[in-house]
Amino acid sequence: MSLRNISFTLLVALLAIMASTVLISPNLSLLHQLIELGLATFSSPFIATFVPYSIEGRRHHHHHNKHHSDGKIVNICEDFPPDFPPPDTNTTSTICVDRNGCCNFTTVQSAVDSVMNFSQKRTIIWINSGIYYEKVTVLKYKQNITFQGQGYTSTAIVWNDTAKSSNGTFYSGSVQVFSNSFIAKNISFMNVAPIPSPGDVGAQAVAIRISGDQAFFLGCGFFGAQDTLHDDRGRHYFKDCYIQGSIDFIFGNARSLYEVT
Repeated sequence: MSLRNISFTLLVALLAIMASTVLISPNLSLLHQLIELGLATFSSPFIATFVPYSIEGRRHHHHHNKHHSDGKIVNICEDFPPDFPPPDTNTTSTICVDRNGCCNFTTVQSAVDSVMNFSQKRTIIWINSGIYYEKVTVLKYKQNITFQGQGYTSTAIVWNDTAKSSNGTFYSGSVQVFSNSFIAKNISFMNVAPIPSPGDVGAQAVAIRISGDQAFFLGCGFFGAQDTLHDDRGRHYFKDCYIQGSIDFIFGNARSLYEVT
């Protein structure tokens, strides 16, 4: 490898580390610099789309008021759907997640934890636009859950574990689903660990691991640098999804159908 190529590789790795760090614990001024330089797209062309949501959300986290351009103070929850979430029915229950505190929960994991174990009803977890910086686990007995985002370029669950940091590739997923009948719609799953250099050991970084049965993904995004989608086991259906990665960007022992219409 030439000196020029080595220098370029080191520069990309450094920028990836910087971007990964600020995306998990953002420094707003540095994020703005990354956006202006076009470097926030190191892992995905949509990272730059998500970052403004993150900046806005962190500015107003735990504060329901913001200043309008004309100086007036407005409630940031005022455009939230009225009477939401809707009341339960015999077959479904809806709860919602909003990082600004406009509804039931501010984190996806807390919403998942609230679902009754072994529930026969479908629980729809409505997730508002924004980046949710958390590692989410859906345990085996949390069945019949739906993650409903607002578009895969608007809602994302993001973390940055690697095989090295989590004691194995199988445990590095930003989201890990062990339950049956899981559904996700219009949401992205991202692992923003630094892009590995050739030959790196323990750099695998899974965006999502699916280990239940009969999961369905519609209009979802999956983003990572290596080992993006761990289709571990079971039978699953992916429809109109976007998957981005490099080595083994889809891997596992599941029997799944991937369809684009």
